[in-house]
Order: sequence, then C-alpha cells, then structure tokens
Amino acid sequence: MSADSGKGGPEYARMIEAMRSFLDAVAGAKPDAGTIERLTGDLRRWEAELAQAQVPEREQLFGRRPDLPGRGQTMLPAFVVAESGDNGIRGSVTFGRYFLGGGGAAHGGAITLLFDDVLGRVANTGGRRPARTAYLNVDYRAVTPLDTELTLTGAFVKEEGRKRFVHGELRHGETLCAEAEALFIELLPHHR
Repeated sequence: MSADSGKGGPEYARMIEAMRSFLDAVAGAKPDAGTIERLTGDLRRWEAELAQAQVPEREQLFGRRPDLPGRGQTMLPAFVVAESGDNGIRGSVTFGRYFLGGGGAAHGGAITLLFDDVLGRVANTGGRRPARTAYLNVDYRAVTPLDTELTLTGAFVKEEGRKRFVHGELRHGETLCAEAEALFIELLPHHR
C-alpha cells in the first residue's frame, strides 16, 4: 500500500477506473453462459474480500475522494473539475456505455444524478453549512451523446435564509443538452 493508504492512494483510483471500464464493458456485452458463470464467481469472491474491509459511512472512500473524477463514485459519470470556487464550478464529463438510455444517448436519470451531485457541490461551498436537495428540475434540450466529452457548469444564483438556488448547464460544444435549476436547503444544526 502507498503512504496515503488511509485515503486509498493511487491504488484506489486505479480500482475505481477499472470498475468504470468494467461497467461499460458489461453494458455493451452479450456474454455466453460460461463467461457469465465465471464472472459471477469472480464478483462473489471480490465481494467477500471487500466484506472484510467494511467501515462506517464517515470512513468509506467511495464518493469521498474529491481528487478523483466523480469523487471516486462509480454510480456517477466521471465528472472532472477544471475550475471550482465559492460561486461556481466547471468541468468535463463523458457518459460511457454504462449510462446508455437508448439510441446512443445518455439516460436522463444519469444526467439528473450528475446535476444533483455537481450542483450540490456548488450549494455547499464557500464555508456554507451543509445543505440538501429540496428541488431539482432538469430540462432536456438536445440528445446527450455517449463517449463524447461534454462541458458541465454550475453556478450559485442566490441565497435566501436557508435556501440556496443554483443553476447548471450541460453542453456538447455550443449545443445545450440539458439545464437544471435547483433549490438546496441548509440543514439545521441537529441534522447531519
């Protein structure tokens, strides 16, 4: 293990990258029964090995690595931050085959999940107390292609008491694929 083993180090980053590639391969494959049985056996062995390394939620690595695309969470497309500040974020994302909705387009639910995660980052920056999604509206404007680098931006719009309003856009070049508006509510001190 690396000196950074408490955070998973580069080994964890490589494992998550391999998992993303594996999920894309699963989504695009039509394996025979023998291959399915062998892979299922391997997955069960890996599951048993990871069961020995379970930790409480606050100690887990999954989804808690801001240095990795998608924070190291394979449920999300790999969003790579280019710029981030108290009032906004900009980065790139490529939806792989795992996120296919049909007809070569990204699934609308995957787009919504990405907006929720990225706009949540915007709502929770700048020394603000943690907030959670209260409302998220996504408007789909054009087909969001797979295997194509897209740009996603998120901007802090305004704050009214515990309410935080944010806006986001997903673009393929000049084409607006989707945009979102969201309301996040600051948690009360006794909430987590």
